[in-house]
Amino acid sequence: MRSGSGAWGAISRQRWKILVVAVLLAVLGYVLPSQLLTPTYQATSTITLSKDRPYDPTTSNASSLGDPTKWATLQAAVAGSETVLSVAGQTLPQNLQSTFRDGLTITAVDESNQITVTSSAQDAQDAATIADAVATAYQTVNTQKVQQATANALTAVGNDTAQQQTINLNASAYGNGISVLDAATVPTQPAPPYAWQVAVLAGLVGLFAAAGFVAWRAHLNQRVETPPLEDVAELGRWNSVPRGRGIGDQNSVESRNAGMVLVGLQHLGHLRTPRLEVSSVLVTAASGNAGALATGLAASAARAGRRVVLVDADEAGSRLGAFGAPVADTDQRVLPERRWSDEIHPWVIGGGAVVGVLPLEARSLQPHVVGAGVRQLVEAGYLVIFVGGSVVTSPVAFAVAGEVDAVLVQIEAEPRAEVVSKTVAQLSIAAPAVVAQVVVGDTSNGAPASGERSEPVRQRPVVQAQPQTPEVSRRG
Repeated sequence: MRSGSGAWGAISRQRWKILVVAVLLAVLGYVLPSQLLTPTYQATSTITLSKDRPYDPTTSNASSLGDPTKWATLQAAVAGSETVLSVAGQTLPQNLQSTFRDGLTITAVDESNQITVTSSAQDAQDAATIADAVATAYQTVNTQKVQQATANALTAVGNDTAQQQTINLNASAYGNGISVLDAATVPTQPAPPYAWQVAVLAGLVGLFAAAGFVAWRAHLNQRVETPPLEDVAELGRWNSVPRGRGIGDQNSVESRNAGMVLVGLQHLGHLRTPRLEVSSVLVTAASGNAGALATGLAASAARAGRRVVLVDADEAGSRLGAFGAPVADTDQRVLPERRWSDEIHPWVIGGGAVVGVLPLEARSLQPHVVGAGVRQLVEAGYLVIFVGGSVVTSPVAFAVAGEVDAVLVQIEAEPRAEVVSKTVAQLSIAAPAVVAQVVVGDTSNGAPASGERSEPVRQRPVVQAQPQTPEVSRRG
């Protein structure tokens, strides 16, 4: 990666904008809660238990046995039961009876024999009133339980004076199971979160969100140095894409470069699969127009004696029309279901290069038709060169990549990392036998400059030389 183009470098360069976003969110976090949120108040009553087990009128309850914490947890559930809350509701003012349960929390204090009853309300006095009412209701219900159990026990022993005395002593020793009930204090400050806390949180969120966005954008815009497509053979490194005039001149640098790329593709074919003759190629561009590169390959192959057909198949429009190719208007392009070899138009590029052009209606091209069309043209003795859009954005180009022998990618010298990763992913799925790249420093000149067109198309039949190549073999 280029130095200074990473996430930390981007964050450093954009630090003032990030800070502005954080400050703005902090201000909004301070202002909006005070305007939109209603403050709430919390009040807490504390119940301290005197026993650690339920009341039994037939045994002594003076001593504390067992686990006080476990007993407090059980009693906290009792304090929140419907029986206790119903009693509490009867003692509250009419305006609180229907809503007092909403902000009520009853918990046992860890490692102690205490229960806390906490109430939240929009009015400080109401919060304290609700907490005290629930704590008092719990005390009342406990007292009633002890009294009822004592009365039942006395009835059971009848006139046994000794048993009656024992039961009364046990009831007196147990009491109601509560040693202290601390009333709630009326709060003077609203409960958190406070406005300043919301402001700090909003500022931190804004800081990290803005920094993350900048880092994400930097990652997407990162440029990849040589080689752009890792583990993909590089067959050429050009300053710019070929021009129409250079393609038409067999002695130009552009023509020689295109010829070397063609030889490189065939060589890679023999390296990947013995005796594989590369007979079908997709020329695609990660950025820019691949029409010039495809035309250069076709011209070089034709000058070498190959029968060549350029298949113009891009949903976005023709990639060859700007170079003088006999490409029909979009409404008149060849439908894919027709016999492809019968729809080829001759094109005299120049410098002794005559190729065929097949302008397909790519928008109606189905993936299953591609394989049949490629096989038909190859069996007819053609070197088939597709020119299309990016395999990332074009479904047709992706379908073609899975049917041809080789894919040649035109890519800029320092492409975005996102473009590289997506292109490599799509090619790995399509899995052609040969994948190569041509690195171009300037991809903006994908069409001839004004006044620099290829030789005019000659609308007459052209007798093309038979190929002087060995018998074509296809992948199984």
